[in-house]
Amino acid sequence: MDGPATSGEPTGGESAGIPQNLPRDVAALADKHLPGEPIVAYSECDVGEDLNYARNHVLLTGKHLLLLTPVSHQLFTLATVDEAGIEEGVGLDRLRVVVGGKLAGVSRYSRKHRMTMTRLNRKLQRRLPKSDEPLKPGEKPKTDDPPPIWLEDVERKAEAESYCRKCTHLIPSYADGVCPRCLQQRKILFRLLDSAKPYRSAVNFALGLTIVHAMIISVPVVINSRLIDNALAAVNLSNSARMGNLLLYSSLLLLIIALTEVIGGWRQVKLNTIGTQISRDLRHQVYAHLHSLSLRFFNKRRTGSLITRVTNDTDRLQEFIVYGTVNFIRDVLMVVFSAGIMFWLNWRLAIVALLPVPIVATLTYLRGRKMHKAWSRVWNYWSRISAVVGDALPGVRVVKAFSNESREIDRFDKRSNEYMQKEQETNRLWWTLQPIVSGIMRLGGLLVTLIGGLILIFDKSGHTTLGQLLAFSGQVWQFYGPVNELANANRMVTRAASSASRVYEILDTPPDIFDRQGAYKPDKIEGKIEFRNVWFSYEGAQPALRDVSLTIQPGEMVGLCGPSGAGKSTFVNLIPRFYDVTDGQILLDGVDVRDYDVHVLRRAVGMVLQDPHLFHGTISDNIRYGNPTATEAQVITAARAANAHNFIVGFPDGYDTMVGERGQSLSGGERQRVSIARAILHNPKILILDEATSSVDSETEKQIQQALDRLVEGRTTIAIAHRLSTLTAADHLVVLERGKVAETGTLEELSNKQDGVYAKLVNTQRELGSLMAVAG
Repeated sequence: MDGPATSGEPTGGESAGIPQNLPRDVAALADKHLPGEPIVAYSECDVGEDLNYARNHVLLTGKHLLLLTPVSHQLFTLATVDEAGIEEGVGLDRLRVVVGGKLAGVSRYSRKHRMTMTRLNRKLQRRLPKSDEPLKPGEKPKTDDPPPIWLEDVERKAEAESYCRKCTHLIPSYADGVCPRCLQQRKILFRLLDSAKPYRSAVNFALGLTIVHAMIISVPVVINSRLIDNALAAVNLSNSARMGNLLLYSSLLLLIIALTEVIGGWRQVKLNTIGTQISRDLRHQVYAHLHSLSLRFFNKRRTGSLITRVTNDTDRLQEFIVYGTVNFIRDVLMVVFSAGIMFWLNWRLAIVALLPVPIVATLTYLRGRKMHKAWSRVWNYWSRISAVVGDALPGVRVVKAFSNESREIDRFDKRSNEYMQKEQETNRLWWTLQPIVSGIMRLGGLLVTLIGGLILIFDKSGHTTLGQLLAFSGQVWQFYGPVNELANANRMVTRAASSASRVYEILDTPPDIFDRQGAYKPDKIEGKIEFRNVWFSYEGAQPALRDVSLTIQPGEMVGLCGPSGAGKSTFVNLIPRFYDVTDGQILLDGVDVRDYDVHVLRRAVGMVLQDPHLFHGTISDNIRYGNPTATEAQVITAARAANAHNFIVGFPDGYDTMVGERGQSLSGGERQRVSIARAILHNPKILILDEATSSVDSETEKQIQQALDRLVEGRTTIAIAHRLSTLTAADHLVVLERGKVAETGTLEELSNKQDGVYAKLVNTQRELGSLMAVAG
């Protein structure tokens, strides 16, 4: 296949297409068959007529649909197309085009291209003629008004973000907008250093202390040389002179020791302070960015893996940013100072001492490449351990209910043993090469001692003294000490790069839901909700909602029902923008919800879920969660309205009772009433009830229903219920089936429609209730 066209250059007359994924040979054919027409959608189709692999293509412009195969092409004018759409199959879908009442074209593709073909189909449907009336003689087919510009812009932006701007490859869905091909270790590490910018002055001060410390450490070797030659081995001097020199040089060494320890301790305190501050900032950045991401991101991630990134990875990066960089500079300076002193003492011996350095550098580089891959694998296995713990502990009640403690322990031990094995393999790789590197460096010191000793024995000129040789030998180890640290630092750098790639995968993930510039912040929200031809798909392929149109008036209560998987939860999740619609619009008081400030929008929406989530804390804290500034009196009033006050005051600690993690110390009905009290105190204009009474007994349901009746007064309410009897208070019902609105009407109207979907649901529940009564 030819390479993709250059990103940013118009291809095939394109001004609003997707140049990143349009191959050059296809662009040339587009220029030939669609001259001057902007390409609005493109997809590859990889299955031929014989159901074998093929390289076919579909291109859509504002006026034409082009089906390309290696040997032929079909060009359709959209105004003449009777029908076109996708037929979904098991592992194989088809795009069918009907013209003049006959099947005129078919393109087949596998699931690999379902996302791009679904996008193309959505744009195609907006451009097809919609009139079902027969045309009069000479009359031209009517087409819909052009798609709204804002919708085309939103789609183009979403499609462009699916492809890497650098390498133009499709970014995998698991990577969430971060191209794995383009993550480079060096760029990541340099980017990490930006985290220290707010503390630049403190870092520079610590760096200054480090430089002074490195310089002072190199001085004792020179003083020792003088002490030996001018005191210990100076037989030509008087005893008093030798004693004076001994005291002088010893005093200097004592001063150097004191300065070294004071400066070293001061440096360590400064680095520790900076490190903890940077670690705090990194944790804040990652955790805050996680909260800005949509539910789509969390649907693809395991909680244990995310916790590891917020805690372990950020802590490891602190170690690199502070100690790694500053100590690197220290070691480099010590190497330079030591090398300079060695050449000053004896340039011939200095050359001998430096002979092993190229070998050490080469081995270090090769070891670093292997260790980077090894540490990435180790982290993956560590993440699996965290994921097992993250799965099991929140569900400990289910584990105990099924007596599966030993199974969970075995599952944990299996992951733990895998991690241990990979860590041992990595350590073996490290320590197999480490003795070689260390041995080569020690060989350099041995060569200096050997050659220096020969010079001292056979050179009678006196240019090389015993003090000089001992000083040089000490300086060699002073040289190879930081060289060894630099070689071992590769391990820290490798681990930091692995952690950084995981942290920046989160930080570089663009939020799906965000405020537009000049977002709408109304003073008051009435609560009118309107769905206009809404389509939604979680992964860009299989639609969860299909062409839903519906209007809910302010203060109206709408019951939402339908079989499992009909799209009820998806319907309500789109209103507060937990997800954005794939196609169409949702309007609140006549304004698209995407134009609202997200926080204002969500403050206007309250939700009572089937399985309410309570946070670890007191009952009072949980009720006050939606309104942190509420007074104690307001909390009690909300609890009374939710029929929760009586059971709360029955606890020894009353409203200060700790509910435990996820509210485990409360019953299901009690948790539900606390969540209703939380919604009442939140005081939303739009209320969503998602199976609020489905998992409680009849008496508790009665109490919850009374609380809900108080809660829904004066609010626009959408209630989802499997128990259809709980929808009697609804002004009208909406029945969903396979993502579409199957029926709407009052309870009486739908109940009397014997062949309707709602009537079938009611009959099914009655039969099930009769069977349960007989079984009881």
